[in-house]
Amino acid sequence: MARRPSPAVVNHLSALLAREGVAWGELERRTLLPSRLLARLRAPGANPSLAVAERVAAALGLSIEAIWERGEP
Repeated sequence: MARRPSPAVVNHLSALLAREGVAWGELERRTLLPSRLLARLRAPGANPSLAVAERVAAALGLSIEAIWERGEP
């Protein structure tokens, strides 16, 4: 069986939210992004647009790179 390629982006958003005690609903309130879009960001390989990544990072007071990084986990 062929090996799956590594994700291009590693998503730390769920772990960061849990560590900071921020609920997904609170993130929705802070970013004003639709819940459907935020639901897609729960996937480990989620690769948001730059505009979405900037809004999420700003809402959490973090850099984009702290939330999403290139390569393997």
